[in-house]
Amino acid sequence: MVKRFYIFWGRTIIFWLLFFILHRLIFISFNADFIKDTQTTNLIKSFFYGGRMDLSIIGYMMMMVVFAQLISLVLTRKYSYRFITYFSYILIIIFSGLLLSDTYLFSFWGRHLDAEAMSFLNDPKVVLWSLEWHQSIGFFVAFILINAFIIYGFGKLVKPLKIIKEKMSWTMFFIQLPTLILLAGLLIIPIRGGVGVAPLNTGAAYFSSQRFANMAALNPIWNLMYSYKRLDATKKHYHFMDDNEAEQIFSDLKAESGEYSHLLSVERPNVVVILLESFAGHIIEPLGGHPVTPNFTNLCKEGVLFTNFYAAASRSDKGLVAALAGYQVMPTYSIIRMPDKTETLSFLPKKFDEAGYNDIMYMYGGDMGFKNMNSFVNQAGFKRVIQMVDFPSKYQGEKWGVHDEYTFDRLAEEMNNAQGSYFYFYFTLSSHEPFDVPMEQMFEDKYHNSIAYTDKCLGNFINKVKENGQWDNTLFILMADHSTPGPERFTDDVKERYHIPMLWTGGALAVKDTTITKVGSQTDMARTLLNQCGINDDGFPFSKNLLDKGVEGYAFFDYPDAMGFVEDSLYQVYDNRMGRFIQMENAHNHIDSLKAKAYLQVLSLDHKRR
Repeated sequence: MVKRFYIFWGRTIIFWLLFFILHRLIFISFNADFIKDTQTTNLIKSFFYGGRMDLSIIGYMMMMVVFAQLISLVLTRKYSYRFITYFSYILIIIFSGLLLSDTYLFSFWGRHLDAEAMSFLNDPKVVLWSLEWHQSIGFFVAFILINAFIIYGFGKLVKPLKIIKEKMSWTMFFIQLPTLILLAGLLIIPIRGGVGVAPLNTGAAYFSSQRFANMAALNPIWNLMYSYKRLDATKKHYHFMDDNEAEQIFSDLKAESGEYSHLLSVERPNVVVILLESFAGHIIEPLGGHPVTPNFTNLCKEGVLFTNFYAAASRSDKGLVAALAGYQVMPTYSIIRMPDKTETLSFLPKKFDEAGYNDIMYMYGGDMGFKNMNSFVNQAGFKRVIQMVDFPSKYQGEKWGVHDEYTFDRLAEEMNNAQGSYFYFYFTLSSHEPFDVPMEQMFEDKYHNSIAYTDKCLGNFINKVKENGQWDNTLFILMADHSTPGPERFTDDVKERYHIPMLWTGGALAVKDTTITKVGSQTDMARTLLNQCGINDDGFPFSKNLLDKGVEGYAFFDYPDAMGFVEDSLYQVYDNRMGRFIQMENAHNHIDSLKAKAYLQVLSLDHKRR
């Protein structure tokens, strides 16, 4: 009886090792587009380096098995094979679901599941909206087939035993009880990742300079558990140096002369900010991208294009905070989730309202409940909100909401009917995953095709605005909410992943066909705009006036739990989980190496005080 139990237990461990190997193979195969120059030897090594995390997960599972056996032993003097079998079946289904979801979502995000990503499950329809119907069906079919294969393999390899009726002798009982307790103690070794002083962390998977090999090594289940265990994101404070030192470095970054270039020919223009869903720098031809936005390109000739401009993060909810409040979000979550803190922020709409603008309107063709957008927009001070329910149902797509052609038409109508000065903020929608747009396929890549659709809508909108006479006295600001990995599969630690356009155009501009090369961030739009309009710009500590002649150009961005910093020549990315830089280019002195850390520390302090 005892021998059979340990054979059964050992086979279960081998099964789970093979389980994770299989899913790592699926992950690599499905995301082959990310491989690029990754060496085959490093992909092979990912199985060995990832094995520590695999064993850690298995250790946790086997610890639960051991505790269950201790209970069974004390109560019945028998081992419970049934528990191990049913426990394994349940975990096969759960883990396969998570791992397959991670594999699929990685193809869009370029990163693994973590606590922040799991927050999307609070609203499951958001996940479903990001998939096309055939993708959803394909996922569930793959889930069923792979699970059937794995469960069949479990039966063949582990050979679940029938219930053992006979009880062990008391002598054997008193031998096995301490043996199981000792076994539980030994399982701490794989759980911790070894016998060293430091427990296992995500750094164990970063064995190579080639990021995809590291991502293949990182066990998504372990990474998800670690992200929950590691911190309460809303309470974590980032501290790298003395606060005074961090404040001084940050203050030097913000230094301004007070003298700035004037771009406007109109003192108080009407202002329309268009936040373009997923418009990455790599799809804008004047930024060196693919030629899929001819209308945007033509508008560049009628305005001012900021060519070295970066998103604050890689999520819409975070981009919205940066755009409306000029505020940098934290690495692991967005302040938009915390109404008690967002109410302390300064907002562009409130500033324009205080300056006497008559009409302050926000328009979005989707669900305003997404990521707490509704409360955030209300706090921002918009007098009117136009949303999905304000459009006929026939204008709505199958997934996210109203297609851009109809919301652009509504925006033109609102401008034409406006009484007095106005500030309008419009967030486009159609170029969101799954990139399903009501237009004939023009590009092989669906992302490119969705961008081309929105660009076509933009061109039609500009023509209408000019015909209606609303162009001359209006400043249009076109800016992306974030970038995307795109067909190039840019990963989180490369700056191309955050490079986005910002274009100022419209008849209110005094200059045309101009580029500004100073490095800037999404957060900088707020103070740059307010300064141009002669409106008080107090209350935006993480926004700078990009047109100030004394300002040094820089941009900060973050992603779960890491941050990056960009200057003309400097580029650095620091991973907080690993506790080291994973990118460092041209840091010429001690201060250069601390800029990203100082920025995040000051941000963390500011957030904590709100």
